[in-house]
Amino acid sequence: MQFPLARRLVLLAALCAAGAAAQPALTIEYRDKPPYTYTEAGQPAGFLMERTARLLKRAGIQARFVEVPIRRTLMHLQAGTAPICSPGLYKNAEREAIARFSLPIHRDRPHVVLAHASVAAQIRALPRIAQLFAEPSLQPGLVDGVSYGGQLDQLLAGATRPPLRAQLAPLQLARMVGARRVDYMLIDEEDLAWLRKDPEFAPLALVRIEFADMPRGELRHLACSQQVTPRTMDRLNRAIRDLLPEIQAAE
Repeated sequence: MQFPLARRLVLLAALCAAGAAAQPALTIEYRDKPPYTYTEAGQPAGFLMERTARLLKRAGIQARFVEVPIRRTLMHLQAGTAPICSPGLYKNAEREAIARFSLPIHRDRPHVVLAHASVAAQIRALPRIAQLFAEPSLQPGLVDGVSYGGQLDQLLAGATRPPLRAQLAPLQLARMVGARRVDYMLIDEEDLAWLRKDPEFAPLALVRIEFADMPRGELRHLACSQQVTPRTMDRLNRAIRDLLPEIQAAE
């Protein structure tokens, strides 16, 4: 039976709507990492959250946003039971085994070392970053569950003294450095600029130190669970190519 054109269009629209309704809603899980991603007045905030919202709008994808600790998001990605994406993750082999990664949406500036003032001169005397992690008299620290990029993760994993771990955020780790529970930490420039605005940070006896051979800043991506379809990833990547050509050029 052949329906009139108008009737066929109505039926097609209904089928499309039913298909869209059958697809689980996309959830954007973000962590408390200002100024990249955080919650302000109950709403998602941060420059990567704004960028993600623009990309979703360009791709025609609706989503809900929820703040989740990074370790829980990694567990959700590994479980792969729901369609979620998390903005701002570094791509490495371990994560690629459990998640789909978009094209890059940001490139960091190189990390710097944040050290207790009492060991700053000793650290500055080291010519190469690898020598810092090999120094047995200095205790490194890191934020648990996060990646510092492939090369720095490898150096931290092979450090002569295993790093002590902060469970929450860079400010907690900075307090550990300030209290000399650890001697130094790695931090990216955006995090450091944000921490300097915090009144709790100002009294800490901390010194910023650069290394000439610090690895290039890492690319950040949307990391999505396997429940996010390749078609949805294609839509996201098209939006990234349209809106962020400068990131593609720097890849």
